[in-house]
Amino acid sequence: MPGFIGNRLQHALWREAISLVHRGVCDAETIDTVVKLSFGMRLPVLGPMENADLVGLDLARSVHEIIFPDLDCAREPSPLLNELVSAGHLGMRTGKGLRNWTPEQADEVRRRLALHLIAANNR
Repeated sequence: MPGFIGNRLQHALWREAISLVHRGVCDAETIDTVVKLSFGMRLPVLGPMENADLVGLDLARSVHEIIFPDLDCAREPSPLLNELVSAGHLGMRTGKGLRNWTPEQADEVRRRLALHLIAANNR
C-alpha cells in the first residue's frame, strides 16, 4: 500500500481537519488549537491503540457509531486544497494557505518546532 504508517495516520487527521474548515465548522486556527491543547498533548506518551484500551473499547465503539457516519471519506484531495493551490496560496512560503502567515510567524513556528524536537531528542 502507498505511504508509511505515520504518513497515512497523519493525512487521515489532515483530511478530517481540512474537511471541518471547508464545511465551515471552524477555522484552521481552531483546529490547530484543539489538537495542540487536547489529544496532541497526550500523543508523546499515549499512542492511539493505548488510548483506546485506556478509555475502553466499548466506549471507543460507541463513539465510532456516532462519529464515523459523518467523517469525511473523500477519495480525492479536498476542494478547499484545490482552490487554495490554484490561487497560489501554498502555505507559509507564500504567506497564505489554510492560515495567513507573516514571515515572523512562520519563523516562530519553525523555531518552536526545532526546539521541541531537540528537547524531545535529549530526553
